[in-house]
Amino acid sequence: MRSEEPRRGADHNVMREVNRSLVLALVKEGGPVSRASIARSTTLAKPTVSAIVDELIAEGLVREIGPGSTAVSGGRPPILLEFNARSQLVAGVHIGARRTTIAIGDAAGEEVARRELPTPRDDPGEALRLVATEVRAAIAAAGLETARLAAVGAVLPGLTDFHTGVCLLAPNLGWRDVPVRETLAAELDAPVYVHNAGQAAAVAENLEGAGDRAGDLALLYAGTGLSAGILSDGRVFHGVGGTAGEIGHNAVPGNDEPCNCGKVGCLETVASGPAIVRAVHRALAAGGTSSLAVQDSFDARDVTAAARAGDRLAAAAIADVGARLGLAASWLINAYNPALVVVGGGLAAIGDLLLDPLRAAVARHALAPALRGVEIRASVLGPDAEVRGAVLLALQHSETYYRVVFRA
Repeated sequence: MRSEEPRRGADHNVMREVNRSLVLALVKEGGPVSRASIARSTTLAKPTVSAIVDELIAEGLVREIGPGSTAVSGGRPPILLEFNARSQLVAGVHIGARRTTIAIGDAAGEEVARRELPTPRDDPGEALRLVATEVRAAIAAAGLETARLAAVGAVLPGLTDFHTGVCLLAPNLGWRDVPVRETLAAELDAPVYVHNAGQAAAVAENLEGAGDRAGDLALLYAGTGLSAGILSDGRVFHGVGGTAGEIGHNAVPGNDEPCNCGKVGCLETVASGPAIVRAVHRALAAGGTSSLAVQDSFDARDVTAAARAGDRLAAAAIADVGARLGLAASWLINAYNPALVVVGGGLAAIGDLLLDPLRAAVARHALAPALRGVEIRASVLGPDAEVRGAVLLALQHSETYYRVVFRA
């Protein structure tokens, strides 16, 4: 049987996109730069570079800024080029259990607008349409045009399928099988990329925070819920169904606490913000004494404040959850062998009251070869990690940023 003809057209198109990405990246990172300099740096032919540059100028991604210095050998001075960061926009949307944050970034990732609102508790479709309205309003308030929106990163606190853009389950929102990508894309007329909070925070911490661009990083995301974001060579590890990192729904033997996901005994029920509060209530019911006993209601922040003021019961509840989180971190270290573990989410702000027992538990449970050289750090970006991750993921997936690399 005769073999198929090589697909030369496809190969040509791929090479064209690769060359375009090389030129755009060089202007973006090395500008101001001339066409001749681009040709030398990329080893592309000058006519190829000129054709790509003309195309990028026509699209508004690159602009000419005037002549540079004349070469020693004489001749006309080169026309310098620079990247036009405001040519396109990306939106990062973090839909949290309590609050939703929207950040608009330019094509270089610089934030140009932000909005916050209570997370809508309406029907998921209506909630997403309200989010889209807020995205448009944020862009307009910055004096920019929605037509420039190139990509949207949507981040949610639950199981998400990156490949389909569906929120499979977000117990703390009450969402199940919600077509996030389809709904937001229809409203905003831009491609939408859906990730969970741990994945987004891992990307942000790796590029702009505690990760120092480690590349192989695990982020333990502990807040209202518990999940993990795994980076391998700087890329998010999604898994076949997009649900990799949902460590919070692993069962803990002997735990009979019901979980919002519908199962019983999940790690999240004993290693999260609500778990700290439940631990205090159990200790008080057993006859323990605490300054928190006089409060009608309290949350993890109140427990932390009490512990910092010397409340032993509150400190013990935090330490217990810290040890459980350390067990989770040891699983990540044994399974993925990262260079760095970052503790993110709302509980990271507790500091050493949580991190000291976490580190001690890791030392007890992690395999010595896997633990060798691993550093455990708290988040640097804090509550900004999720929305910055949403912006950065949108930027990475957008057509203007390494187009071929992220299309695989």
